[in-house]
Amino acid sequence: MNRKFILLGEQFLVITGLQIVALNYLKSAVVPSFFLIWLLILVWEENIEISLFMAFLTGIIYDVSSKGIYGITSIIFLIIVYINCFLKVQDSTGRIAGIFIFSIMYFLMTLFKYPEGFLWNTRTIIRYSLLFAFYNSVAGFFIDTGMRRLRSKWKMRRQYLLI
Repeated sequence: MNRKFILLGEQFLVITGLQIVALNYLKSAVVPSFFLIWLLILVWEENIEISLFMAFLTGIIYDVSSKGIYGITSIIFLIIVYINCFLKVQDSTGRIAGIFIFSIMYFLMTLFKYPEGFLWNTRTIIRYSLLFAFYNSVAGFFIDTGMRRLRSKWKMRRQYLLI
């Protein structure tokens, strides 16, 4: 059980580093959300309770690092993680499709302000939401592939050490 928390802590530190570097140093209008990708993968690996807690924590970290309104991203992450809890995705294609769809949902939720409605016009929203979803899908593919390879290497090392 302790090993699981250590691995999650390591993943959290790496993903937090990637997200902060992306927010501060990428000079682009659209930056991938590594937190969102990681939270979705956590749910698909049956870590639902941990992913709900991490959704709150990563949302606060995201708001602090992006100078947003504290708590808004946490609420959005919690909603997406909760909806994702009902999906059982096992293969890589389904995961990439899920990341694409949830990225569009996340992007649309961040652009909606209650009294005014959407902040951009429809054409711009569609263009940037598809671009954001594409970036997240590509990043999600690499993160998911990397996590699977590391997991298989750790299994081989454990089996080797037990012999």
